[in-house]
Amino acid sequence: MIPVLCTHVKALSLTRVEDALLADEWISGCVVWDYWMRHNAREIIVEPWRWETPPDPSKARTVSGKRKMDFVMPVPPIPMCPPETRVTVQYEVGLAHNEHGKEILHVKSSTVSHDVPYGDHFSVDEKIEMLREGDGVLVTKSWSADWVKRSFLKSMIERNVKNSQADTCEKLIAVLQAYADEGSPVDSFGSPMSRSPESDGNLLDLDGDEFMSVDGDDEDASFEDADGGEVEASTSLLEFLGDAFSTFTMSRWRPSRAQHGERIVFEVWELQRRTTMFHDDWRAPFLPHDGQKQARWVDDRYHKHPWVLMTSGDAAVKDRPPISGPAAMCEQEEWHVATEGHKDKEGWQYAPDFYKKPNKWGAKAAICLCRRRLWKCTFVRMPKVVQPRTIVLQIWELQRRTTIFQTDWRAPFLPHDLMRHRFRWVDLDYNAHPWFNGQAGLSLRVYVVDLASCSLLAAEGWVVAHPAGPCDSGRWQYSSDLNRSSSRWGSQSTGLGCRRRLWSCIFTEGCRILL
Repeated sequence: MIPVLCTHVKALSLTRVEDALLADEWISGCVVWDYWMRHNAREIIVEPWRWETPPDPSKARTVSGKRKMDFVMPVPPIPMCPPETRVTVQYEVGLAHNEHGKEILHVKSSTVSHDVPYGDHFSVDEKIEMLREGDGVLVTKSWSADWVKRSFLKSMIERNVKNSQADTCEKLIAVLQAYADEGSPVDSFGSPMSRSPESDGNLLDLDGDEFMSVDGDDEDASFEDADGGEVEASTSLLEFLGDAFSTFTMSRWRPSRAQHGERIVFEVWELQRRTTMFHDDWRAPFLPHDGQKQARWVDDRYHKHPWVLMTSGDAAVKDRPPISGPAAMCEQEEWHVATEGHKDKEGWQYAPDFYKKPNKWGAKAAICLCRRRLWKCTFVRMPKVVQPRTIVLQIWELQRRTTIFQTDWRAPFLPHDLMRHRFRWVDLDYNAHPWFNGQAGLSLRVYVVDLASCSLLAAEGWVVAHPAGPCDSGRWQYSSDLNRSSSRWGSQSTGLGCRRRLWSCIFTEGCRILL
């Protein structure tokens, strides 16, 4: 599943949320009910619980049950979609403790929209976890699309579902924040667990110093020239980067079962290709259609890993994962090759091409042209950031004009632009930046994967940097097309239809809860 949310809701009572969720009736005050009411759901029908481990006040709070919910809700204005659709949601709720005695609430759901095109071909699976942390609750959310039938619209549907995740996360946070502001959803829900004598005794008591922040402020960033002079920031960039902030679209990581929320295991795939099956010159993927695989270090979607912050060319020559890890966390062990599964003695798997399905890969090179191996590293939380790291992030701003006789510069809009230059704001390889949220753009405050304290990287301010090669007074470079090579860009716009500008920002590592 793809993680999309990791936030801390201060002053929220997890016990009250559990009691409302485990009640016989879901009404106002239940997080599921209020969540769908924010989607303007109507004609809601909730079936009775099917308990696997029924709640028992006389025993430990360990519960597992399933429940189905049907309703009608409006559909956003999307081509080929009706104004509203019937929806069925299968819920699986679990309440348990980890090895450290922390109570964890799991809410898994599988949603089917019956009236949208190909609605019976797939379901949207989501998982929400809530964990007591400090003086509130740590909330994480992830999603995936589960396909049961094929569809030629699969990519478009998954893109629409992905874009809708920002709105669903906002609604979930709004519901939980409303509960925190009220003190609790309601006083009593009649849940059999609400009378447990131990229900209020498990609140984790952490020293406030664990969330001590690094010196610095979060004031709005100002835009200055890299040499100290002021640069006029375009309105579009202010809209793009201004006050917006979003949860970082997390890289592929897996929470450790031993210490939920205190350490994570990073996974990164190393990809290599050889010239022919008769050669043994294995190296980073080099064919034009390899795309982001040319970075060599990728996630399980074969996109350049979000924490590889150098260009694909620089990353391709590295023999070990060029990843320093998320903020406020340090390596517990060295990067190592995973040896589990069907692999050779060095951990490599071989295939004719870079397939995503595991059953396409084997342990023998034979006639295969491609190989991959999985690297892992465990990162643990640092209670305090003594020497904060800094990350210099650079992005290109790309623009195109209608003709060389006009000055209507705007985001790339030609059909062939969509093949590679999908966004106006891209990384140094002209790919969508992994910290891009799909709507407002790169955040001024980028949340980082850290289940323990929701650590963040605070931006010191975006500036227009001086690019390699000639540029005009506004730091723009001009070319006939959106070329990668710096030698094809100049400082004169005459007769040229594309331009680009380099923006830079320094992010400082922090360890702070920010809502």
